[in-house]
Amino acid sequence: MTQVSNARLAQQEARERQRQTWLERAGKELQVAEAWDANKRPDGLAKRLESMVEASNKAEILTHDDKSAIRDRARSITLRAYEKYLDSLLERAMAATRDRQRQEEKAALLKEVNEIVSVVSRLGTSQAIKDSVKERLGIIRETSAAGDSTKAKEAAEREALRKESSHQNEHRTFTRWLDPPLTVMVEGRAFSTIDWSLGGFLIGDIPDRGWKPAQQIDIKIGLDAAKLHAERVEIVRYLAEEHRLAVKVRRFASVLMQVKRECEMAGLEPAE
Repeated sequence: MTQVSNARLAQQEARERQRQTWLERAGKELQVAEAWDANKRPDGLAKRLESMVEASNKAEILTHDDKSAIRDRARSITLRAYEKYLDSLLERAMAATRDRQRQEEKAALLKEVNEIVSVVSRLGTSQAIKDSVKERLGIIRETSAAGDSTKAKEAAEREALRKESSHQNEHRTFTRWLDPPLTVMVEGRAFSTIDWSLGGFLIGDIPDRGWKPAQQIDIKIGLDAAKLHAERVEIVRYLAEEHRLAVKVRRFASVLMQVKRECEMAGLEPAE
């Protein structure tokens, strides 16, 4: 009986190592995908990520949560890549608008803008992005080639204000959940999450310890203090006025996947 149990345990451990290897490889590929050049049309990237999702769906070694996480992150990265490319196209169209020698280029850019707008709409872009594109197209239409008309100057001012108020870099890759709140141990003290996802979490009521962006810290996290999982995370920012610490995980196959599974096993479906 002991030999059978040991053999079964060895098989489970080997299977878990294979799973972790698969997830780490996928995590590295997704991390590279996130750094896609905004000036390059991401059709090729989208196809590669789609192939990864198909491969993960066929991988028996992965759990349902693993496959869902890979699919959601790939979809989000694809959308973000197209949104960044759309932003680049609009910037180039604005520059071409001001130059009489580049009106054919402008027409070609605006045609491509319409194509990419259709793509991001299909992928589920936000209404804020759609409204921003509409506004910027209006600015381009009102800007003369010479760039010296009153309308052109007003349009340029509007474009400058739009850039100042833009927060596209805050786009999140993972769905954020408010409930259930998780327990986080930091430097021996217990705190609760404001929200959390498979990519990181926001800790509330935590005093300033001189936290710095990119600083790595060791924490323990879980549904309650009785069962916590150790992880090394990276600080994103500290919100001093609110005493909140935002962190992200450094690897795709993090303990947050395990925490989510434990939530589901306990009948606690994470909610936004």
